[in-house]
Amino acid sequence: MQQEQSSRSGAAEKMDQATEVISARTSDAVEQGRGAVQRQVGQRSAQLGDQIGAASHTIRQVAEQARIDGNDQQARLADEAAKRAERVSNYLGEVEPDRLMADAEDFARRQPWLVAGVGLIAGFALARSLKASSGRRSQRLYTSVNRPAYGDVSGSSVYGRNVMTNAVGEPSRES
Repeated sequence: MQQEQSSRSGAAEKMDQATEVISARTSDAVEQGRGAVQRQVGQRSAQLGDQIGAASHTIRQVAEQARIDGNDQQARLADEAAKRAERVSNYLGEVEPDRLMADAEDFARRQPWLVAGVGLIAGFALARSLKASSGRRSQRLYTSVNRPAYGDVSGSSVYGRNVMTNAVGEPSRES
């Protein structure tokens, strides 16, 4: 009886050790993943900051041209847009990735409907883009080297005789 209890306690100890090892490895994997995400966020935010900075420079040029053309109101609006773009560019260039993530989470908590609306618009745009590109993909698929182009008049029918087709690819009534 005592031997049975000792073997149970030995098995329990081994289970505890295995659980600790798995827990430690899981924590390490989570930390590695978090570090990879933070590096990507840092790189992407710096790239976006550079692009916004270039855009703000272009907006400033538009403001200068508007002043030259005598459009002071448009010049002021363009200057204001350029100032805001420069602030965003500087923020993205200087902020730490973890701080950027925390700020994004705070914004999403304060403005959930805005975030949902942006997600909805992005979803519609993505769906339209996929729908528009599906026609091009299917056209490439059916006009590949192995298949004749849709409406090809040089092919023969499934019954072995040559058939003329109209522009839509349907058999013409003359045959």
